[in-house]
Amino acid sequence: MSSAKKLIIFSFEGKNNKTESLYFRHFIPCDENFILKTFSSGCTDVKNMINSSKRKAACLGFTAKDLLYIFIDADCDKSKIELIKKYRAKLPKNIKLIVSNPCFEIWFIYHFAKFNKPIHSNEELLNNLTKFIPNYQKNKDYFDLLKDKCKVAIENIKNVKEANSLYYSEVYSLFDEDLIKFK
Repeated sequence: MSSAKKLIIFSFEGKNNKTESLYFRHFIPCDENFILKTFSSGCTDVKNMINSSKRKAACLGFTAKDLLYIFIDADCDKSKIELIKKYRAKLPKNIKLIVSNPCFEIWFIYHFAKFNKPIHSNEELLNNLTKFIPNYQKNKDYFDLLKDKCKVAIENIKNVKEANSLYYSEVYSLFDEDLIKFK
């Protein structure tokens, strides 16, 4: 008799979020004892994202043996970054916040270059992204363009992180932890 698989759940910020969902549909867990599920939290503020994600995960049968990753955009907002730190310290080990500042798309930029220039908004970052992905549109699947550059993105983020950049994405940690791999 085989035991039930454990869950890895990715919860994305917002209501109509497709950017992250489209990207992560191309991955599977490295450990075959896990299955990957994704959903949008329906919220954008830290507290409600965490609470909504926990509720939705519970509906999927989430237990202490499972893993929940909540993807949050820090939006270049210092008070939001402080809240993230506060809540992160209180979460159990199987619930992790994956933060990108200002937004998830910075992960895409790191596939092409180290990025450490001052920006003040998500829109400004998206304008920078069009230098690498012309005509970039949210909610479109860019995986095929990015997949061969994933190792470059991880290295670029690590280099910028060492320089204490304000602009980062913790998405690379999913690969460092050998949590997911390409299908």
